[in-house]
Amino acid sequence: MSSVAVRHLAAWYGDRVAECDDPQCGWKRRLWRRFRWRKTGVRLHGAWYCSPQCFERAAEKDFARLRRSAPENAAGHRIPLGLLLLSRGCLTNSQLRAALAAQRAAGSGRIGQWLEKLGYASERQVTAALAMQWSCPVLEELRADAAALRMVPLTLLESFEMLPVKFAAATRTLLVAFAKGIDYRALYAIESMLDCRTEACIVRESQIGTEIARVKTAGRRPEMVFETTGEAGEMARITGGYSLKLGAERVRIASFGSLLWAKLDCRERSHDLFFRCPPSSSRLKTAG
Repeated sequence: MSSVAVRHLAAWYGDRVAECDDPQCGWKRRLWRRFRWRKTGVRLHGAWYCSPQCFERAAEKDFARLRRSAPENAAGHRIPLGLLLLSRGCLTNSQLRAALAAQRAAGSGRIGQWLEKLGYASERQVTAALAMQWSCPVLEELRADAAALRMVPLTLLESFEMLPVKFAAATRTLLVAFAKGIDYRALYAIESMLDCRTEACIVRESQIGTEIARVKTAGRRPEMVFETTGEAGEMARITGGYSLKLGAERVRIASFGSLLWAKLDCRERSHDLFFRCPPSSSRLKTAG
């Protein structure tokens, strides 16, 4: 494109012409691509990219960074659940030893599950001890607001066995219920993706299972799950392709350890892409 044509196009678009945030994007090439990608480009975490190529380079770097710095679930030092129940007088030493022996023999299951299965503790007692272990309240009646449920994709609800219960618009605070312990990776990612604060509570496992099953039958916004090798370029290409196809105006990416979430905000509605990566994947090819 000649310099005269570039000047004419720039004058015609005026203030609507934005600067691409990709450092590898040349000015003339940048202007021409604005006409080819819906004349709008797409934003990734606030930065604007004028073409699919520019966007994919930035997304690849983001995916690689998130995979390298995938957060662990910070449990910290917590008193074992069995000891908490013992201290509360909910079971005896012999019952706790028997439950631990059954757990070791089976090689699976949480101690709370075994205590319930053997009849040594009730679900309510285990839930109360779990709330004490994680220093958060118990929610006795699980009544999730429809608006709160729509905020978090079903893939996350099933993966982390959690449920958004209530959203306070005035403070932008989302109450999230867990049944097996608080997953802080999930809370942090939800905060970054939805621009809100989160608070956690504990509910009975039977309650949350019933609610998630009910949510699955309700209408949800589109979700796509990809089993990947964990290679950043692959995830960036998929995200870029769907962003172009769906006309995304804004994209955000967050990590939940080996699960990554890309949220595509389009004019009509949002779309969610999820990438399941091998937990041990550490070598990632990044854009230069």
